[in-house]
Amino acid sequence: MNRFSNIFLAAFLLLSSSPMHSVAQRLTCTTHEMTNNILANSPEKRALVEALDREAREYTETHYGERSGVIKVIPTVIHIIHNNGSENLTKQSVLNALEAVNEELRAQNSSTSSVASAFQGIVADVEFELRLAKIDDNGNCTDGITRTVSSQTVDAGEGVKDLINWNDGSRKYLQVWLVYSVAGGAGGYTYLPGSVGAHNNGIIIRAAQFQGSLAHEFGHWLNLSHTWGGTNEPAVASNCGDDDGVSDTPNTIGTSGGCNPNQTTCGSLDNVQNHMDYSACASMFTEGQKSRMQSAANSSTGGRNSYWSATNRTATGTADGFTNSCVPTVDFLLSSNQGCEGLQIVFEDNSWGADVDASWVWSWNFPGGNPSTSNDPQPVVTYPTAGTYDASLTISSAAGSNTRTISNAVSVTSLGNGIAGPFLEGMENSSFPNNADQSLVWTVESEGGTTWERSTAASTSGSASARINLRNISEGSIHSLISPPLDLSNVENADANMTFKFAHANRNSTTHLERLRVYVSKNCGESWSLRYSKDGDNLNTAGGLQSGIFTPDPSDWQEASISLATMAGEEHVLVKFEALSDRQSYLYIDDININPNATSSTGIAENDVFADVQIYPNPVFENSKLVLTLNESVDAELKLVNTLGQQLGVLNRKFQAGVNQIILTDLTYNLNSGVYFVQINTNAGSRTLRFVKE
Repeated sequence: MNRFSNIFLAAFLLLSSSPMHSVAQRLTCTTHEMTNNILANSPEKRALVEALDREAREYTETHYGERSGVIKVIPTVIHIIHNNGSENLTKQSVLNALEAVNEELRAQNSSTSSVASAFQGIVADVEFELRLAKIDDNGNCTDGITRTVSSQTVDAGEGVKDLINWNDGSRKYLQVWLVYSVAGGAGGYTYLPGSVGAHNNGIIIRAAQFQGSLAHEFGHWLNLSHTWGGTNEPAVASNCGDDDGVSDTPNTIGTSGGCNPNQTTCGSLDNVQNHMDYSACASMFTEGQKSRMQSAANSSTGGRNSYWSATNRTATGTADGFTNSCVPTVDFLLSSNQGCEGLQIVFEDNSWGADVDASWVWSWNFPGGNPSTSNDPQPVVTYPTAGTYDASLTISSAAGSNTRTISNAVSVTSLGNGIAGPFLEGMENSSFPNNADQSLVWTVESEGGTTWERSTAASTSGSASARINLRNISEGSIHSLISPPLDLSNVENADANMTFKFAHANRNSTTHLERLRVYVSKNCGESWSLRYSKDGDNLNTAGGLQSGIFTPDPSDWQEASISLATMAGEEHVLVKFEALSDRQSYLYIDDININPNATSSTGIAENDVFADVQIYPNPVFENSKLVLTLNESVDAELKLVNTLGQQLGVLNRKFQAGVNQIILTDLTYNLNSGVYFVQINTNAGSRTLRFVKE
């Protein structure tokens, strides 16, 4: 693959896993803020940190540019704190991320070849390796990965360290807690050496940016500051007067995202591609940073010298050549958990606590499935008959066996039996969303806690509506309200329409990211097509801010009209209202009317998979993105092409219904000035976008 292909793939693999975080937020940490708060109130700890700085300066004078040839292995444990969401990374994802980070620490990552020529001579192999522990804090067998189910995975802070901690009373492991989101919207944080005790010493990172942030946080863990100095605020002019204590990183104001290797902010070329900046193209540590990290690792002042000792490596099972055989903690994932008769599901082993070896035997049981049993680590199972089914996996190894059963793991629905239109739901039944009539039951899909409910506080007709208090729900969490099955088999395209009314308010003046989406499904919920989306200030029907409990006046309600033309003729249609929280205020829905014999509609056009495709800003610069808003999930081929029609890169991947944000920085900074095209090809249509690189 040529150089441009690698750049192209790197750019497009930086898909944002959550629409709640900007480029800058995706890379920021709060290490200095957390550490500085502690040091301000503790003269003793401040003295330790100052002593470490003196040691670092003295060490650098003697050892700058030195290559010892000895790799300091740091015993590491990954604590995955999850609520059964995307943050529950597979074991393979963890292993892949650690492999990539270790390449960065050894300067073996391919991106070092793109480092600006002014800094090529000081790209450092810092001579560290993160190695998963094989013995836990109680002396038991482990694979160095733990999993803990907890709602603290959202807006995570110091509390996750109390959920599971292997350093109580010792300094044996570098602990990394992976979470869904970090309090304050940061990407992660740690503490500088000497500022906290063993229990709080470690790294917290958003799972979605584990690989992108771990090298940065590990630098902090070994006493590195940001390249602009001892704050968390880049791109501030006063940063030119600050310093990071490293002689070969030029003074800089820092980068708040994107990547411009030609950036000059304090009278000299910035080392933008440094792991300790917030740029999107972090590729290197310098020789000066290496000296500072090695000094911290050798010092007892901050307690980092115990981790890589021969004694500790033996105690944690990280000594060279150590092997073990553990009984796994069995877990598995499903590609889908619901659908129509004939549903096909891929099951994937996601067991942990043990490394796979030749003795492993997988024994699956799938009641109601075909096959009903399997010894494949990743079987594909078909469910021909409607019903709700359990699934179980037993893994046997030389060390023993373990089993997990998920009750009601799969829900299969028979086509038909839908409610014939027209259909009106005004939430007037006091038992909504359950309803006494089973054919009228609405389903609530929730991440727990506050969710959709019937309310008599406000309505557009009758006395009730459905509402959700997004203010009391964790930022980024999604809650869905799903209709009973609807029969549109006798509905003509022109008559397939839905209207509903909604009301919402914002309570503060921060960036407003709350969102309402409407999806439809014709395959019993196995996949969904996006039909309507409102977010941010466009969702606010009240106009101004409502700091208290929002109860809409009649003028606060708006009506939406959506075409369901592609659902016409289908006998089993589901409609899903999906709310995403940014902790603003109540969202209300009322008077859902399906097939009201209306021909006009708004929302997303149904004759195209592309709801919206754009590159912005264009001409491209640091924060430019390719944004694909899709009506449904789709397999796509993306090509980077120049004006001569020459293909510079290609990527094939599956995109989800809704908004897919792709950061273009790594693509554009290596391109010469000129005009380029991104071609997006799918079976349901194609788009070509032109962009300019200045």
